[in-house]
Amino acid sequence: MRPVYLISKTPYAGVIHIPILTISFLNPAIDFAQYEGIILTSKQALVALENYTFAWENLQCICVSESTAEAARQAGAVHIEVGNGYAKSIPDVLRSKKRFGKWLYLRPKVIASEWVEKAREEGVVIDEAVVYETTCNQDAKAFSISEDAVLVFTSPSSIECFCASYSILPSNSIVAIGKTTQNAFKNAKEVFVSPEASVASAVQLAQEIAQNSSPF
Repeated sequence: MRPVYLISKTPYAGVIHIPILTISFLNPAIDFAQYEGIILTSKQALVALENYTFAWENLQCICVSESTAEAARQAGAVHIEVGNGYAKSIPDVLRSKKRFGKWLYLRPKVIASEWVEKAREEGVVIDEAVVYETTCNQDAKAFSISEDAVLVFTSPSSIECFCASYSILPSNSIVAIGKTTQNAFKNAKEVFVSPEASVASAVQLAQEIAQNSSPF
């Protein structure tokens, strides 16, 4: 079986993890009381919320995916609605709520989606708070990667940081967690996209490719 490498912030059981990204958490002043609810597109936003004493758990939460929603439930959130795994699905969830006050998007410094402007065009009032920043992990340059590896990428930033230190070989197979990540590849050969926008789905697809195909 070919080795599978997960190029991401956090590890996953059964594959080789390359911690290509590092997270810096920020602490901007936020008056949560003025918001109807919060919008979460990653588990890192939930970690950032640990810096605040306001009982945000009582607000409505819109989560981009079921995995983020589950993390929100574990953190104490009660009123949760879930998108389809892609940020562009969030305006659909928000559409019926545009007359019910302001929403707060807890976001990274750099985002790869234009869904916020779409939601605003539809009448939803959204403020944004940058609560974390993703940068390349300089300590992740020493990994030896097999020529026949299957590489799993979880975000456009993971591609950018990986390519700054490594080369993607013609003999590598590539799996992207979603179409936004797939579209971030510029010169790669075929990129497989996981059926669901989750690490579990992407890893499962990569393992199937590793089991059933040869790069040579």
